[in-house]
Amino acid sequence: MIGLVVTSIIDVSIVKINDLIDKYFIPMQGKLILFALNSSVCLFLQFYLVRHIHISFQRDRLNRTLKIKIIYTVSLFSLSILSGLIGFLVFQQFYNNYYDTSIIVGIIALGYGTAAGFVIWLSFLFFSWYKSQHDLIVLLYSISMSVIAFNLIMTAIFTGVKVDDHPDLIGEYVGSSGDLTGGRYRLLDNIYRVSSFMSFFSIWITTAILMNYYKEKLINAIVYWVILSIPFVYFIITYFYQYILGNILSSFLEIDPISVSIILGAFLALSKPIGGLLFGLVFWNISRIIAYERNIKTYMIISGWGILLIFSSNQATTQIIIPYPPFGLVTITILVIASYLMLIGIYNSATLVSANNELRRTIHKHALESKLLGAIGHAEMEREIQKTVKEVSRDKDELEKEFEEPVDLDELELEKYIEFVVKEVRKAGKH
Repeated sequence: MIGLVVTSIIDVSIVKINDLIDKYFIPMQGKLILFALNSSVCLFLQFYLVRHIHISFQRDRLNRTLKIKIIYTVSLFSLSILSGLIGFLVFQQFYNNYYDTSIIVGIIALGYGTAAGFVIWLSFLFFSWYKSQHDLIVLLYSISMSVIAFNLIMTAIFTGVKVDDHPDLIGEYVGSSGDLTGGRYRLLDNIYRVSSFMSFFSIWITTAILMNYYKEKLINAIVYWVILSIPFVYFIITYFYQYILGNILSSFLEIDPISVSIILGAFLALSKPIGGLLFGLVFWNISRIIAYERNIKTYMIISGWGILLIFSSNQATTQIIIPYPPFGLVTITILVIASYLMLIGIYNSATLVSANNELRRTIHKHALESKLLGAIGHAEMEREIQKTVKEVSRDKDELEKEFEEPVDLDELELEKYIEFVVKEVRKAGKH
């Protein structure tokens, strides 16, 4: 996963600084080789990850719930076609010194189409679940996934239309690049911008709901909301930076326009990846808190990677300037595995919420009813913790029957969590 993120950073960074540095800072032949190697590594890692995930979940209940074999086949088929298209594009550049823009449009359509399909599937799963349980939170999940899918579709249409406005064959060129459509698609541009904002806002709401389920009752409410607000405030600043930072930027532009352009470009380019990283960190932090339940810990980690990658790989608009070589293109293919991880991770995290909430209440109940809150020695404390672990383990079987969800306890992590609960209750009692 880290290797995949690194290849994406290399891919996107080069196209973002295209107009800010000397075009021949890296010789053209070197750029072509770098593009080919980076794309090959990125695609290889995706094939490996899809295969690894498939093997990991072969015996999992997802075979019944999500038909994981179908998802695996679709992902593999999509990645195979995307690899073939990028391979042909590399061949064109090495032997013909140009590439066909129709290949770019095809890669965008397939990558975004597969991702949107998975996210729409996830939305329907939540909606079907809502119809049977009539839980408002499940309905909000369904709506959030629908908005994200709509943004993916609009991004593909918006970028595809603008790329199609360029000549069919793109070769090496010198000079600045940019959007040559001259504002002809203002309505489409506005729909795309609104869908981007709503997409970010919806995943923020989704994360807020999930965080609210797993935040400890004794955590400072101010700290909770500060952590939750950071990605949203950052996105608002990047989205409306002309109005928020307009006066400050204008004065600095007069002094040093080049440095300001580089810093501003980096700040805006990193908005989606940083937003995705912050959302991912929320899920990874939750996985640390509830590490005593292995299944939900795994799904929280998967959810974090899915959200991080869905945001950082949503980079189709980099192709509007038609870079040569087309850096930023292979990052789009990561949407396939990103949406796959979201489909598996977020859905299962949400389905396990009720069972895990009840498990946590059971842990708190047994911890508070034991002698752990009394003034006892270390040896007796250890015995009481072990006793509480056994009581919780017995209750686990009843929870599995009630919620029809597997509960896989890690007793070592459960002991740490019980100690944490006792410390926090003692702390609260002193205030």
